[in-house]
Parts: sequence; structure tokens; C-alpha cells
Amino acid sequence: MLELLGKLKGGILDILLPKFCVGCGREGLYICKACEVFLSEVPLSKEVMAVWEYEGLMEKLIYKIKFDGCYHIIDELVEKALVRVELKLPEDTVITYVPMWPKKERQRGFNQSEFIARKIGDVHSRGVHGLLEKAKDNRSQVGLGPKEREENVKGVFKYLPRVFNSMEARNVLLVDDVYTTGATMRECTKVLKRAGAKNVWCFAIARKLRL
Repeated sequence: MLELLGKLKGGILDILLPKFCVGCGREGLYICKACEVFLSEVPLSKEVMAVWEYEGLMEKLIYKIKFDGCYHIIDELVEKALVRVELKLPEDTVITYVPMWPKKERQRGFNQSEFIARKIGDVHSRGVHGLLEKAKDNRSQVGLGPKEREENVKGVFKYLPRVFNSMEARNVLLVDDVYTTGATMRECTKVLKRAGAKNVWCFAIARKLRL
């Protein structure tokens, strides 16, 4: 019954808000089969499970999600991503995400990293919980070099004790939209491990290979 209701809801949304390919404008999908070939997959890395290079069409897709409010693109991207990257996680893994500064999240209306995490949770039938908070409004990472990025995120994130302890979050999948130098995810990982996480795996939709 729930599956049927989901399909009906999806059908109604497709009628009211039809999808158009971000690459060519063709109706039907946000990334049509013809344009999907322009998404460059990145090589495997020990640092992060990332799928595509953050350039060209992928950069345009992420921009539309974050700044045009087209967050429905996330569902399609995650479904395509999980075909390419197999998440082999322990059964007790808790899925979490890189938090935003509350004021910025209110202005945008959503946290794209949380939406990505929740879609992954839906696909894998796993719980998704906000284990971290952004305790300081630091500068944007855009335009900063690797060393500047590391300094810019120091002390910015804190774990939420009540949530963390109630989840018994010993294995954690940390999700973000774009992995650039890795400064943000490394800092979040440090905080999670200080809080008691044994293993932290990182997942991002896209990775920037060239600064």
C-alpha cells in the first residue's frame, strides 16, 4: 500500500512539476540518458566514496539544487550514484550529514547534504540522524586554498551528545554533496571519533579533482 501511494504521489508531482534535463532541456528526467555520458566518474579513493567529478554538468546540477531550490534532483542523483558505488556498511551504521549554519539553512530552506543522506537512508532502509551541529559561522570555503580550508573549519563542528549517545553511533556514514579538499569531512570525522565513533565512512555525490 505504501509503495502504491508513493508511486501515485510521484505521478502527481510529475504532472504538476514535470522534470526537464538540466543538460539539454528534454522532458522526463533531470539527467537524460544522452546527457548522462557527460558526467565524469572519479577514481576510487580511500578518503571518500565519491561518484562524479565536480565539473561541467555535475557542477550545474549541484548549483541548481543549492541555489535554485531544485532539491528534487537529489533523488535522481542518489539513485544513479548508488548504482555505481556499492555501500557495504555494517548493519548498525548510522547515517548522518555535514550540518549547515542554522541561519543559512533557514535562508536556503533545506540542507542538501541532509536530503542526500535521507535518500540514501530510504534506499538502504537505514536511520538518518543529525549527529553534528555547526557551532560557528565560519567563512565560506569557496576560493580558499587547502591550508586555508583546514584552518577555516577548525572548531566549527560539535557533536550532539543526546542524539549521538541514544543512537549508539559507533559506525557512521558521513554524507556531503561535494568533496573538495576534504577539510570539512575530515574535521567532522575528528569530532565524531572524539565522541566515540569507531568507524566513519565518507560519501559525496561529487568530488573536485582540480582546485
